[in-house]
Amino acid sequence: MDMEQQYRQVPPMQPESYGKRVWHLWGPILIKWAVGIGVSMIAMGVLSMVYVMADQEAAMIAMQSEEKMMELYDKILNQYLNASTLIEGVAALITIPIMLWFFHSDRVKERKRGVIPNRKAPLWKYTVGLLMALALSLGLNNLILIGNLSEMSESYQATMEAFYSSPLVVQIVVLAVLVPMSEELVFRGLLFKRLRERATYMQAALYSAVVFGLMHVNMVQMLYGFILGMMLAYLYEKYGSVKAPIAAHMAMNLLSVLATEYKLLDWLMEDKMRMGIVTVACAFVASTMFVLVQRIEEKPDVPSASEGKENLVSHCTMDGE
Repeated sequence: MDMEQQYRQVPPMQPESYGKRVWHLWGPILIKWAVGIGVSMIAMGVLSMVYVMADQEAAMIAMQSEEKMMELYDKILNQYLNASTLIEGVAALITIPIMLWFFHSDRVKERKRGVIPNRKAPLWKYTVGLLMALALSLGLNNLILIGNLSEMSESYQATMEAFYSSPLVVQIVVLAVLVPMSEELVFRGLLFKRLRERATYMQAALYSAVVFGLMHVNMVQMLYGFILGMMLAYLYEKYGSVKAPIAAHMAMNLLSVLATEYKLLDWLMEDKMRMGIVTVACAFVASTMFVLVQRIEEKPDVPSASEGKENLVSHCTMDGE
C-alpha cells in the first residue's frame, strides 16, 4: 500500500496567519536553540568565575596583557569543552518537559478535531526498527572512516573528543538518553508531525531531515544527521508513534558511546577486510529490516459511516502518540 494512502485521514485544519504557521513549525526549534545557548552562556560564566576566584592573582595579571588574557581564555575554554557533555545534558533536561508540553498539546488539539489516535504497536515490532537503525548507524560510521571524512573536519573531531571524554555513565545518561529524547521530540514529534499535517510524507521527511542535519553544524555530522533523519522520520511514519524514533535514536547513540569507549571502530580499522565485511553485513541487515518495516502499519482504522459516532468517541478517549 502506498505511504500516502496509509497516512490517517485528518480533518481539515483552520486557516492560520503566516506568522502563526512559521511559529508553529519553528517555535520548538528556536526554543531548543535558545535553551542551548542560554545554558552554555551560564556555564561559561560560572566556569570563568570559579577560575578567577581560584587564582585571582593570575586573573589580575591576565587583565594587564592581551597575550595573558588569551591564555586565560584558552584555559577556561578547555574547562568548558571538558564539561560540554554535562552542559548538553542540562540543556536537554530543560528542553524535554517543554517539548512534551507542546507534543501533548498537539494531541489534545487533534482529539478536539476528531482525529483518531494511532494503535499501539506491540513491543516485538520495535526490534525490527532498532535493528535497522543500529545497522545503518554502524554502516555509516564505517563509511565515514573508510572515506577518511572525519579527518577532513577539525570541528567534527573536536566535537567527538569533547563529548566522549566524560565518564561512561555520564555519556550514557546524556548522549544515549536525554539528547535523543530531546531531539526526537523536537524534530520528529513536533517538526515532522506538524509538517505531515499539511504536506506529503516525502516533503515532511526531507524538510525535517535537512533541518536536523543543519543543526549539527559540521559537514560530516550534517550528512550523517540528514540520512539518519530520513530514517527516523520513516520509523515515525510507519509505527505511528514517536516512541519508535526515540528508541532508535537512543540505541544508535548508545552503540556510538560503547563503540568509542571500547574502541570497536579502532578494532575494525585494523583490518580492511574485516571493515569491509562488517560494512556489507550492516547494509544487508539494514535493507532486510527495511523490507520488514515496510509491512508495519499502526495507523488507525477509519470508522465507516455505519459505525456512527460511538466508535469515534471510543477512539478519541485514547492517548494519541
